[in-house]
Amino acid sequence: MPGKFWKPKEVKLLRELWESGEHDFSVLTQKIERSEGAIKEKLRRMGVLVVVQKPQKKHTTTSVSLSEDLLTHEEALKVLAGALEHLRSSGQDKLELQRLRILVDAVHTYDSVLEKFERWTEIESRLLEMDKKIAELQKAKTSNAG
Repeated sequence: MPGKFWKPKEVKLLRELWESGEHDFSVLTQKIERSEGAIKEKLRRMGVLVVVQKPQKKHTTTSVSLSEDLLTHEEALKVLAGALEHLRSSGQDKLELQRLRILVDAVHTYDSVLEKFERWTEIESRLLEMDKKIAELQKAKTSNAG
């Protein structure tokens, strides 16, 4: 639900305070008489870069919790090769052929999903590294300002 409209003098004051180096939100909220969330949102809409370090959540990521249990591409291909080899042999009944075809489809789908999962874990790893670098930059900026 949107809040009250920003008056031009409020926007001007926010810009002046921010550009003068006032980045303490408790001070900004007192001087502008707006909530911290409203000020952050206004700064975001104004195109001002606001880096806010969010507390790290205590949870496991998908890459940590699942990667050890997953078949590798090589293992999936071995299952697929075995199923295809079994399909090539004669004397299979209809039920066995259906089972092997389902297995082939499942392995094909699994390999595709595994590839996407590996891309996500790579992206996740990069994001975690970027979070560390941002925290280091913020810490350096804070120590240089003080």
